[in-house]
Amino acid sequence: MNNKDAKKLKITKLSDGIKISVKVIPNSSRCEIAGTIDDILRIKLDVPPIEGKANEKCVKFLSKLLGVPKTSIEIVSGEKSKSKILY
Repeated sequence: MNNKDAKKLKITKLSDGIKISVKVIPNSSRCEIAGTIDDILRIKLDVPPIEGKANEKCVKFLSKLLGVPKTSIEIVSGEKSKSKILY
């Protein structure tokens, strides 16, 4: 993802964190940021969307990328969908 893509993202700043919209692409060959669609961050994950594995991997991947604990990232919408809102 380049700076131009990053500037398109809709990030809602809150008093105790941020909210961001993501679209996960499960069953990919590896985990990576795959750019943006409009203002939504696309994330490729190397796990299937079964029994919450993709959700767990999404949180783990982003926590490592951002250097924050997994417990500080929460899926607030879209647990059973490819489109999610993270807080």
